[in-house]
Amino acid sequence: MSAAQPQVRQASEPVPSGPGAVVRGDLVPALGVLCAVAVLGLPLGVLWSWLAPPEFVARSALAPTPGGVLPFVGQSELRFDDMATFVLLGLAAGVLTGAALWLFRRWRGPLVLVAAVLGSLVAAWFAMRVGLWLAAAHYPDRTKTGVPFPKPPVLESAWVIIAQPFGVTVTYCLTTAWNGAEDPRS
Repeated sequence: MSAAQPQVRQASEPVPSGPGAVVRGDLVPALGVLCAVAVLGLPLGVLWSWLAPPEFVARSALAPTPGGVLPFVGQSELRFDDMATFVLLGLAAGVLTGAALWLFRRWRGPLVLVAAVLGSLVAAWFAMRVGLWLAAAHYPDRTKTGVPFPKPPVLESAWVIIAQPFGVTVTYCLTTAWNGAEDPRS
């Protein structure tokens, strides 16, 4: 190519929209990251339903509602254990996801981080829904029998789903700061 001919950019080359940011080139990998991370919620929900401890209760006349149940002594703390188990699983999944995404050098960038955070939020929601459904199926309601029975694990707050996106964000941002390069793909 001579100096008089203008340089023609190939159609497959992404057009940079700023310093180091390639929107069109990062969009397909970002959508792939969002979907892959969102699917991670299904095994997390299964794992939580398997690990979360049930609360043992018995039918009692002292219950606030007629025919209601009361937990055994010391069993009411297990509701916290259910939430803590979910938060720790989500945090671990988020940290591992953020670290794994950082290893894909070609995909590094803010768009992939946003996709990972949104995907992990969807994954945590899936994990909550799947885990609660499986736990309810595993521990049927036996209130009518009159004998003590295990009550399925519960999540008393939906705010537990922010642990996984938090883990992704902190891990990815710490690795970006630790890298120190102007171009995150280097």
